Amino acid sequence: MSRRSLKGTFEHKLATINATFLASVIGGRITPRTTLDPVLGQGIQQLSQAIMSVGQNLAAAKQSSSQQMMQMMQQMMQARGGK
Repeated sequence: MSRRSLKGTFEHKLATINATFLASVIGGRITPRTTLDPVLGQGIQQLSQAIMSVGQNLAAAKQSSSQQMMQMMQQMMQARGGK
C-alpha cells in the first residue's frame, strides 16, 4: 500500500477524555509504588535474620570443631611425650 491510500483510512481524530472524568475512574490504572511493600519488607527482614542465625551457628560449629582438633592434637603430643 502506498502512503496516499493509508492516509484516507485515518481521517477520524481520537477524542480526548476530560481529566475530571478520568479522576473518578476506579481501577485500570497502574500507579508505580514509591515505597517498599510491607509484606516484602517483613520477608526480607525474616530472611536476613535466618541468614544471620545460620552464620552464627556455622561459626559456633567451626569454633567447636577447632577446639576439638586442638584438644586431640594436645592429647597426641602428650601421649608421645609420655612414652
